[in-house]
Parts: sequence; structure tokens; C-alpha cells
Amino acid sequence: MKAEILSKSFVFEEGRHFDSCHASTVCRKADGGYLCAAFGGTGEGHADVSIWLAASDDGVHFAPPVRVRAGDEPHWNPVLDRDGAGYSLYFKFGRTTRIWKTCVSRSADGAVWSEPAELIPGDFSGGRGPVKNPILRWNGLMIAPRSVQTDTAWTVENDVSFDGGKTWLPSKPIEYKYDDVLAESYRTAKLNGIIQPTLWADADGVHMFTRSTWSAVYRADSADGLNWSPAYRTDIPNNNSGICAAYKDGVLALCYNPNASPWGARTPLVMGFSTDGGKTFGDTLTLEDEPGEFSYPTVIADDGGFSVSYTWKRKNIMFARVAVG
Repeated sequence: MKAEILSKSFVFEEGRHFDSCHASTVCRKADGGYLCAAFGGTGEGHADVSIWLAASDDGVHFAPPVRVRAGDEPHWNPVLDRDGAGYSLYFKFGRTTRIWKTCVSRSADGAVWSEPAELIPGDFSGGRGPVKNPILRWNGLMIAPRSVQTDTAWTVENDVSFDGGKTWLPSKPIEYKYDDVLAESYRTAKLNGIIQPTLWADADGVHMFTRSTWSAVYRADSADGLNWSPAYRTDIPNNNSGICAAYKDGVLALCYNPNASPWGARTPLVMGFSTDGGKTFGDTLTLEDEPGEFSYPTVIADDGGFSVSYTWKRKNIMFARVAVG
């Protein structure tokens, strides 16, 4: 399979709006353009960190961003979603992951956004709804990949909506297949688990890849989007950093750092492509391989292939269009 980068563009004007940014999200607009958002401010976890959202007509040139802010605490991990009524921007709000709230802002046109409101009023779970990766729409369901993070363990769940996002029901936590790697990690490590699932659907059902603390991407599968197999280890390396997958016309694209050292370098950043449902991946396409951080990708299916946004050295967000044939 041949894959090539068609274009790469920075989303924000360097140094103008914030000192640092991270955790981008992207969606295609109804008119063929793009929306891209990330959190930005003095630095991750600082009170001035807000969500910044920019639009592009062509995927190359982005307009000055709109700032979305829910209050005086740090903002995190936005997720964009588009439906027939317009666009939704989900993000986390709070000082630490344990007390995150999920807020949502909505727009009819992708330009003017409503005041953010809690997705689940009174939630104390650490943030219901999606975290980092796009919502999957499948067989009338909206499946929002989420994770729960404590100081000692990480777990993966989903939030599911049967009514187009008006109400949400949490799934039970995804179990995982215990093996020698996990046994050793539980003896020696202070933090263990899987988080930030990325979802796709094909003829065999719904599937997820997850970030892990165990040096590899983990996978779980479901026939109905509600009941899941235990997560099991794949041979895809993971450095305990974010990943994202998207599926189109029999091709699964996965963007990740091919590094099996936990908390290891977030470079290079590559895309792999699979035609057998994610069981195997062929040659990878390198997006970045210089020193620095290139991380937390979001991948979407697009005309002729896929598009991806990702953190570029914590100074900007890069947007790239990739052709596959």
C-alpha cells in the first residue's frame, strides 16, 4: 500500500496566542473545510489554559482561533464531533484528572459557539464523555471512548448514547487479559493500566486500541458496541502516549510513536496501515522524526485517505493530509 503526505500546515500562528499547546482534535466541516482545536496557555495544567479552535477552508490555511473557556481552572483534551445539527466541542475542566468535569459547547456553523455547560451535571467520576479521541457513530449508537485515571491505576470505559447525545450511559470498565508482563509490572510499578481508547467499526463489529503503561498498544473487541472482550496485548509498541485510529474503505490507519519504552521519547511519529482489521500493519509513513515531542494525534477519514492533527513540540499543532492508494 502506498501512502504519501499531501500537505502539512501549522494550525496556529506561532507565539501569538499561548506559550504551549497540546492534545489536538479535528473534524471535517459540512462545507468541506476543517475544524481543529487544542488546549493552550502557559503550560499544561496551568489555570490560564483554554481551548483554542481554528477553522480552515482548504486544510492548509487556518483562520485566527476562537478561544473557548468555561472558568478559571485548567482546560484539557478537547474532542470535536459533527452531526446533522452542527458541531459539538467536548473538553475536560479541572485541576487534576481525578476531579475533571466534561464540558460541551455547541455550534450550528463551526464559527459561533455556545457557552460551555457540563455534559453530565453533578458528575464526580473524573469526566464522563469522550477523552482525547473522536466519538464513534455506529448502528444508531454514539460511543464516546473514555478513561478513568487515579494515582495508582488507569481503566477504560465507554459512554454510550442511544438518543443522539441527549443522554449518556457509562459502560462497565474494560477488563484486560492478565499475563506475565502485567504481573511483573504490578510487582514493580506504581502506576498501571490502559487509557484513552480509540474506536473503529468494520464488518466484524466495533474495536478499540488503547494506550497503556505496559509498552504496547492493547486491543478489545465488541460485536454490539456494548459488551467488550478483555483488552489484550498487541505487538504495536506504545510509550504510554496517545494514539488514534480511523477506518475507511477497508483500510485502518493508526498514528502512534513506535517506542516501547514507558514514558519514552515521543518521536518519531508514524502512521501505519492495515487491511486485515488491525491484525497486522505494513510499512509505516513517517510524519516526524526529529528530536522533540510529536504526539497525541487525532486521525479522521478524509477524501482519498486520512487527515491527522498532532502536537508539534508543544509549541503548535500540525495538520497533515495523507493520501492512501
